Formats: sequence, C-alpha cells, structure tokens
Amino acid sequence: MVGLVIAAHGHLAEELLATAREIVGEIPAVATCSVDPGASAEDLKAHISAAVKAVDQGQGVLVFADLIGGSPCTQSLSLCRQTRLEVITGVNLPLLLKANSLRHEVPTLTEFTDQLTAYGQRTITCATELVRARLVG
Repeated sequence: MVGLVIAAHGHLAEELLATAREIVGEIPAVATCSVDPGASAEDLKAHISAAVKAVDQGQGVLVFADLIGGSPCTQSLSLCRQTRLEVITGVNLPLLLKANSLRHEVPTLTEFTDQLTAYGQRTITCATELVRARLVG
C-alpha cells in the first residue's frame, strides 16, 4: 500500500485527516506535517522525512501539499531523490478520501498519482453553475 503524508500550513493537515477519519474511519499508513509560523526549512524537511519513513511500506509515499511552491511542497520535493516519493499540491478532503480508497487498487505509485491528479482536476466544480443549469433547463 502507498503511504500518505499530508503536509500543510497551520493545522490544515491534522484537520483534513481528522475530518476524513470522521467520514471513513481509521486510515492506515498516513501521517501529517504542519508548518508553524517561523519554522525553519530544515526542521520541516526533517519532519516530512520522518513522516515519509513512518508510512512507507515499500510501495512508495505520496505527499499531499497545500500550495505549489509553498514550504511543504518544496521541502517534500527535495526528498524525491532519496526515496520513492510523489508530491501532489492542492490537497482537499475529496482528494484525500479518494486516495484512501484508490491506493488499494492501483499497482504503482506513478499510476496512483496520475489517477488522483486527474480525479482532482475533474472534481473541482462550480456548484452554483449546476443549479443555474437546472433552473434554466
């Protein structure tokens, strides 16, 4: 199974995981990393590295980061040469839930990441546009 790490600013990572657990129950092989104000890049990199090692079960690890170019993203990317690691930015609750169910079905880390990225891109929706379409149609 692919390990999951959620790395984000503030308490976003912990809250996303807590909310996902409220919906689906326990989620195995997952860790969180928070970026506190004033945290050094070295400390964050060490924290992410420890989280990656803790959840790696031999099939690699996917890091969900909140912002492309943000500290969680850049520090995760700096670890890619040291381990089988992929990084997806723009983490949200539906993506995390999909990752939990999909990682039991997809054989490789790269395929898993590709499918999740496509899923995330397909599922951002303007809900009001759907309502407007029903009212007009």
